[in-house]
Amino acid sequence: MKLSAKGRYAIKAMINIALNTSKEPKTLLEIAKHQGISLSYLEQLFALLRKHNLVSGIRGPGGGYKLSAEPNDITIAQIINAINSDVAQKEAPERKDEVIWSKFSAKLCNYLETVTLGSLITENSSVTEDNSVSMSESAQTEAMIEEIMANGI
Repeated sequence: MKLSAKGRYAIKAMINIALNTSKEPKTLLEIAKHQGISLSYLEQLFALLRKHNLVSGIRGPGGGYKLSAEPNDITIAQIINAINSDVAQKEAPERKDEVIWSKFSAKLCNYLETVTLGSLITENSSVTEDNSVSMSESAQTEAMIEEIMANGI
């Protein structure tokens, strides 16, 4: 399992859709503007999320994306695995550091199988209607994501 910027953007986009309280689907343009990333990059991510049945697309005027399941039924590991599905898997590691990293990665994957979009949202109940969180929570979340990314997972 590899948690990269691509995975972080996908997780944040899925959270953004889950926080959408209106009945209207969320457009990729809205998500791209909210996250400050290009629309074409987000389209690539959503093609993978759609392929793995994590989101469903609604065509036409008023179209966009919705979650394919309830937030409590979508794990962070599912999102990361969907985004990384186009990355070729390496053969069994041979060097000791690779073996250790592989075992750590497996443990992290097992943990992320227990974390759902719903649980992330519930744990951060101070999220406001405009999807912002208090500075301390935001800083904590970013620090946690940056630490994981720095270690290459």
